[in-house]
Order: sequence, then structure tokens, then C-alpha cells
Amino acid sequence: MIFTVQVDNPKVINEALASSCNRIRFGPEFCEWKIADLKTLEATFSLTREKGKEFAYVTPHVSSKSLEKLKEQLIYLNDQGKTTVVVNDLGVLNQTEQLSNLKPYLGRQLITALGRCPWKQITEFDVDRVERGRVEKTFYQTSLNYEPTIQSFKENRIQGADVDWIPQSFPYYDFLADNGLEYSIHLHSIPVTITRRCHMARFLDVTNLEKCPRPCYTQALRLKNEIINLDLFLHGNTVFRLTEPTQNDINRLYKTKVSEFVITMSPLTKINTQKDIDALIQKLTSKPTLSFFR
Repeated sequence: MIFTVQVDNPKVINEALASSCNRIRFGPEFCEWKIADLKTLEATFSLTREKGKEFAYVTPHVSSKSLEKLKEQLIYLNDQGKTTVVVNDLGVLNQTEQLSNLKPYLGRQLITALGRCPWKQITEFDVDRVERGRVEKTFYQTSLNYEPTIQSFKENRIQGADVDWIPQSFPYYDFLADNGLEYSIHLHSIPVTITRRCHMARFLDVTNLEKCPRPCYTQALRLKNEIINLDLFLHGNTVFRLTEPTQNDINRLYKTKVSEFVITMSPLTKINTQKDIDALIQKLTSKPTLSFFR
């Protein structure tokens, strides 16, 4: 099992490198305005390799302007040898085609997963039990639970895919591995909806995103929905819901074909230090316990 720390803030990279993780994922998963410059990428890549850890680069959905910026970075990474690049944009995926050392990995923005939405809150209706079961089965699968979709991505050299910590979806994730795709699971934060414009910046009166002070490095905004009695969280341009891994769910995952746990450092997950990372890895690697209750 690989334990990976995902970081988009260069200022906390040393905390991640000091931890017991196997791999560092560096780069913004959702916000193109947080894409680092080439110099920062080079420094982070070198430091990660010096510490004996694997390096993967995370890229968001991007505009044409940001795509031009990424081209130079992808060429640099290709020159360094085999490197995983998490792609959340088909344009970025297209750029990797001529760069044979890059191993594209499918990001969460390129995967449709209805289960990211709160199931309980949207199904408070009288539904036939059998029909409810059919709907639930579809609800907790992803767009990759369809073999032609997987084959299409594999033709574009996709090596694997990111999925969410949604326990009801666990039974459907091994379909990816059975069809030749590795899969990595993100802990804690599940993206419910994503926007191109940064509403967090709007709420905080940040008008020039090119000079954004990055308030999302240190804070997130709680969105309390009183109608469905659910707290969501605005972090940058993405609304998340949070989930806490239970020991029972961890035990279940060890019976699947998951290849990587992804631990994100952010104010949402409240994982900010080496100590936080190592405590979570310890929880994930503790000996599975017998569970007599479901």
C-alpha cells in the first residue's frame, strides 16, 4: 500500500517530506490560479527526490492561458524520467501524449460520481424498496464503472484513477482494477460541486486572482444548509463535504484492490504537520480488527 501526501502549498512541503509517507503529490487539484511557477516546481521535485520519496504532479482543470504555462512544466518533468501526472483536464491529458516519460493518472474532475452528493438528504421520499435498491446501486457507481469508458482512457495511456472515500462505493471500485486501472482513494474531503470562478475569493473581496493572497491555504468557509441539515464547506472554487474514515471502513478497504491512500494537507482536513500525517498513517496501518457488527 502506498501512502501519499497531497500538497498545493509550497510552504508546508517540508512537513510532508518529513513524514513517513511514500509519495508526494504536489500541485493544485482544483484551482488553476495556484499552479506554481517552473522554479518552484523544480525546487519541490528536487527536494522530494533528495528525501527518497516518489513525486507526482497534480494539475487542475485549466484555461488556455494556464495550459500554456503547464506545457513548459510537463516538458521539464518528462526530462526528469518516469513521472506520474494527475490530470483533471482533457487538454492537459492531450499534452502528455508526446511525452513518453509522463504517466497520466485520471483526476476526480474527469470522473462523474453521483455519490459525492448527500444521498440521505436527497432521497427523503416514499420509494419502493426494490426500486430504491436499483437507484442506490447506480448512485454509488462512477462513470468508470463502464468498460468502454475505461478502454477509451487506457488508449490515452491513463494508468489509474482517483476516487473518493464513499464507503457505499467501495464495492464498485475494484471494477477499475479488474479492467487494468489502478485506483487511489482520497480521504476526508469529497468534492460536491466545482466552479470556474472562485467564490471564496468573491466572499473575501479578492478581485485580482492573479495576485490572490491564497486565503485558502489557511481557511475554508462553512456553508450550513438548514433545509437539509447538512454542513458543506467552500474551499477556493470547490464545495466539499467531509467524511471521517472509520476503522471498520479501513478494514473493508484492505480487502479490496486499492493501491494508494491520498492524504491532503489543507485547512479542511486539518492535517497541517508531520505529526498529523504520521498519526493518520498509523491509524491506516494498524492491524485490522474483527468486526462482528455492521
